[in-house]
Amino acid sequence: MGKQLISRLVAGVLIAALSGAASANPVHMQLAKMTQTKRKAALGEAVTDAGIRCIGIKRAIYQGSDERDTALWSARCVDGRLFAVEIDNDAQGTTRVERCKTRKRRVSNCKFKGRF
Repeated sequence: MGKQLISRLVAGVLIAALSGAASANPVHMQLAKMTQTKRKAALGEAVTDAGIRCIGIKRAIYQGSDERDTALWSARCVDGRLFAVEIDNDAQGTTRVERCKTRKRRVSNCKFKGRF
């Protein structure tokens, strides 16, 4: 995610930790609590911070978490490209972005629920 967004999310996580609140993946939880508009902006920032040109996110959907509480989000750019955004369960909210390349019959290398 973007440096400003990460700073705000990490500050929120630290405040929650100091107040005794526990969360499975604190940065993901902050993202999940955002409005859809802010969530799309935050995921768009993560995509552009990964060096990918994306004018804006058209759709963002939480796809689930793995056994280590790494959260997986799908993010579709306005131009139609689809990305997987992984957010690690750490205080920094370490983020990885992977382009979901489409093949014949619109099958993607990213395994997401539902249609996009």
